[in-house]
Amino acid sequence: MKITIHQPEHFPYEGFFQKMNEADLFVILDNVKFRKNYFQNRNKLVNSKGKEEWFGVAVPKKSTSLEIKDVLVVDDLISGWRKKVLTKLQHNLKIDLNNVYNFEKLIDINVESIKWCREKLKIETPMIFASELNVEGSKTDLLLDICKKTNASSYISGPSGKDYLDINMFKENNINIEFFNPQVKNYYSMLYNIINNGALK
Repeated sequence: MKITIHQPEHFPYEGFFQKMNEADLFVILDNVKFRKNYFQNRNKLVNSKGKEEWFGVAVPKKSTSLEIKDVLVVDDLISGWRKKVLTKLQHNLKIDLNNVYNFEKLIDINVESIKWCREKLKIETPMIFASELNVEGSKTDLLLDICKKTNASSYISGPSGKDYLDINMFKENNINIEFFNPQVKNYYSMLYNIINNGALK
């Protein structure tokens, strides 16, 4: 069993799906702290004028104290963010994604955005949530526990894993580590790339 693990980003970039496509199982790391102003609630596209632009989900300021799975979105009556993002995507990409944004929790919106891309890319790797595995720890301990709970024989890490993973801990548990280096056209949202290109490299 070859697994990979990743936080549920918002309409992630191409490398996210390339790594998913290499695995037998994809674990959504939803039980770690939300990171503000990163890719968990937003991503980038190139707008109709050829300039980079952010799009995404409005979340309360207190969200950084919560795990990703518990983050709610800002009430539409307060900011009207849904209408703004849907209008932005319609204007720049000519697409209606109301079904993706029609949820009250960030995790549900992000998973729906991931499913939307998977379907277009014809990726069928099974997905499960880390929060359902009764795992504990942080960093290497957490990832290793996930591997154990899923009976993984191999773990596919992103290239940055070389900087923080304790490789010896995996070796001691007879779990191989593969460092995956994505080959991408750009680092914009896969949504943007699907609309413009339609496929993984």
